[in-house]
Amino acid sequence: MTRFIAHRGLSSRFYQNSEKAFLAAAESPFFYGIETDVWFTKDNKWVCCHDNNPFADKSVSISEITYEEATKLPMNLNKMGSCKIEGESYICGMERYLEICKAGGKVPVIELKCIPKKDQLKELTDIVDGIVGLDNAIFISFHFVNLARMRAMNPKIRMQVLGRYPTSGRAYLKKGYDVDLLFTYCTSFLIRKAHKLGHEVNLWTINRLGIAKYFMRLGVDYITTNFDFSGKL
Repeated sequence: MTRFIAHRGLSSRFYQNSEKAFLAAAESPFFYGIETDVWFTKDNKWVCCHDNNPFADKSVSISEITYEEATKLPMNLNKMGSCKIEGESYICGMERYLEICKAGGKVPVIELKCIPKKDQLKELTDIVDGIVGLDNAIFISFHFVNLARMRAMNPKIRMQVLGRYPTSGRAYLKKGYDVDLLFTYCTSFLIRKAHKLGHEVNLWTINRLGIAKYFMRLGVDYITTNFDFSGKL
């Protein structure tokens, strides 16, 4: 059965990676999990945002300010994702995101956008374990080194390597990893290959109902989307 992941929360309705977007996704029975992007501040506090310069003041970088400073800065409204109407929004902390996932019974899908040091990765996994449990979370990243380091720390951590092409997907499947691929380059052969090897395939970011139905027929394990297709599948 294909399970759906809310891309940066319910980002078709609310500012991406915001508390409102996470809460909306958590309230919907349609979603299995809630995806977010994470960075850390100058004082090593993990926060949810897509990139290192998410604020209205584009000169400010997450990595150069404290968590307290970050919470007071309005986000850049040009980075709302697919949401069309949204008022002022502020950054959401990692712990709050995890608490929302836990309360809603959703699996956190955590994308590491940066390349933390090993001790910072350990701190992140400890935070996740303390709130939702590592068994109930999935870590994803385009930076393979992040996942390799996490696997070395704990081989039972659930993770998916992000990729854009079938060749990279096949390569990481052979290395023993689940994959999270751009849907336009996913094939039925790759999905069958993954399942034969005992691995799972997640696809990003599918925002059209017809395409979602097509990959559901192919048996893909997860679909990451900005939309809630409740009652339409």
